[in-house]
Amino acid sequence: MIEEIEQIIREGGTLSEAQFDALRALQERIDDIEDIASGQNLELRHVELERLAGSNGFAIVVGHTDRSKGAAGTAPINQREYPWNRDLAERINALCHSRGITSRIFYRDRIGIRGAYRQVGAWGAAFVVELHFNAFNGRAHGTETLYDADRNEASKAWAQRLQDGMLSVLGLRDRKLKELQPGDRGYTSVSALNIPSALIEPFFGDNPSDAYVGHTRKDDLAEAIAQAAAAQIASS
Repeated sequence: MIEEIEQIIREGGTLSEAQFDALRALQERIDDIEDIASGQNLELRHVELERLAGSNGFAIVVGHTDRSKGAAGTAPINQREYPWNRDLAERINALCHSRGITSRIFYRDRIGIRGAYRQVGAWGAAFVVELHFNAFNGRAHGTETLYDADRNEASKAWAQRLQDGMLSVLGLRDRKLKELQPGDRGYTSVSALNIPSALIEPFFGDNPSDAYVGHTRKDDLAEAIAQAAAAQIASS
């Protein structure tokens, strides 16, 4: 597919969303490898992990890294995915703690996707979400949640909880759940552990109307995710 994409671009053609997604998947794979390589000769982030005695820990993974920040959000966001979602993760984490939900934020910096999920597993998380926002051509819009039911069949129900919560507060187009296959963008994240896992794309950051909704309803989005976590714990 990459050769086909290259030819379309060289000829001045327009990529489909699926082709653009495939290009992003390749770029994110390269970014992940480069990020791990950049940390090999450095003292890596040391994370003190006390393994949970119970089974209700909620892990929040921030998508992308400080050196590969992900898609750019247009005004009024004016940020890339990584800093925007670091802040969102902190809001979610604070809301969870205020409700007595055990939660923790994890980062992919210098250790890559698999390294972050190894930390999530070592902590003993019961379920996990990875935070992103989408981008394509400045016109695509809406909310979607990615998952892989082959690794853990309960991931679909967890993804649906997140999707329903986001739709209720953002009011954007329902782009539905997307079950990923090997090679798809995000598959490494949602298939890393045998626990309910999902990757959220609440809005398109390069679409001005979606970006406005994401910016003005960020606290509501954090609340919806915290509520989904509470519901997930209650269901288990």
